[in-house]
Amino acid sequence: MSHIPEGRFASLKTKLLWTALFFVCFMIGRYIPIPLMHGTATGTGVELLSAANIATGGDFFFPSLFSLGLGPWMGAAILWRFLFIGRIARNRNIPEASVDRARNTLVVILAVIQAISLMATYDVEELPVGPFAPVVNAQILIVVALTGGALIVAWLAKRNEEFGLGGITMFILYQLIITALRNLEVLPASTREARDAGVLWVVVVACVAVVVIGIIAGNAELRLHVNKVAIDNGYIGVSYLPIKLNPAGVSPIMYGLALMTIPQSIAGAAGAVIPGADAGAERFLSVWTLSSPVGFTAYLLLLFALAIFFGLFTVDPRATAKRMRDGGEYFDHVAPGPPTRAYLRRRVIALSAASGVFLVVFTGLPLAFMGEFPNLQFLLMAPGTLMILLGLLWMLQEEIADTRIGTRYGFAFRARDRRVTA
Repeated sequence: MSHIPEGRFASLKTKLLWTALFFVCFMIGRYIPIPLMHGTATGTGVELLSAANIATGGDFFFPSLFSLGLGPWMGAAILWRFLFIGRIARNRNIPEASVDRARNTLVVILAVIQAISLMATYDVEELPVGPFAPVVNAQILIVVALTGGALIVAWLAKRNEEFGLGGITMFILYQLIITALRNLEVLPASTREARDAGVLWVVVVACVAVVVIGIIAGNAELRLHVNKVAIDNGYIGVSYLPIKLNPAGVSPIMYGLALMTIPQSIAGAAGAVIPGADAGAERFLSVWTLSSPVGFTAYLLLLFALAIFFGLFTVDPRATAKRMRDGGEYFDHVAPGPPTRAYLRRRVIALSAASGVFLVVFTGLPLAFMGEFPNLQFLLMAPGTLMILLGLLWMLQEEIADTRIGTRYGFAFRARDRRVTA
């Protein structure tokens, strides 16, 4: 009897134990305070930070070792691919280790920028021990602690993806639950205010649409019939390539909010570090918010663009077309190679654009009321938050189902009893 307990064939119990270990480490880090930071986060653009908390698993309003969450890692991941740095690196045959170092360097840079920006929103206590002025000593220590915490969170997420369940999902789900619990006390008053203002029906309709259509999109898929040269029996009629109706999933919302905080962090860090730049940074931050027309429009455009980007990234028409050509597979009336790639690209873009319109209408447009009703941010973001929750739970359920498939099979190797007679 042969047993395969490790890797992707590890048992569900083993993966749950690993996830529990990483999750406990994450929770402990969130309650390790930064002693030199005091007060509450103040300044322009606080509502964007509140929205980014949900998407990145961070906590910008309670300074701790893990306050930055997965924000730097998520921002670096999307920038790396969106700017085609990874493609350039592969075309130049750069070793994977060098690519990882460059990507990790980008994570550190973003973490330092976000740490400086976050520190600027709090009161900083002086630290007399150190080679610089007391305030500078404290600022350096805070930036180093926040940056190190962001790297630890990214490491925990990567290890959880390798050994446990859910990857970054578990950390973001935790933040969703914490945010909901913190807003339970003000929820009745916010609901009454939204009802009196006439915007409650917008939230309700959007949430219902997210639940109904989100569940349908999670189950539904477009099946493209595939002809296989190597198959000439009855199974040739059931060969197909499945493409989800929502190829991007909930990634556009999470990564969109993470990307929106990058310009805000750069402006905040520049205003805190560069002399005389605080006035310009304040003007930029006043318009780069979800409650302003500029920031709101930028978020909607980013949401739609990321839906198409992640759709193409998930399916990857180029790699799929190459695999089909090498395996002797083709679509009806479509030649292998570049025509197949173009055919897949058109289909994926059409589906991704439709899902992008859905995300914009039902999760983005309700935020248009945030400028007029800033106290209703939690309610106005409820459709997007619900979409993230359903999407993450759906991915977690699929991963658990894939893990349990291995328990339905046994691997037995038994030598046959061979007898030789003379």
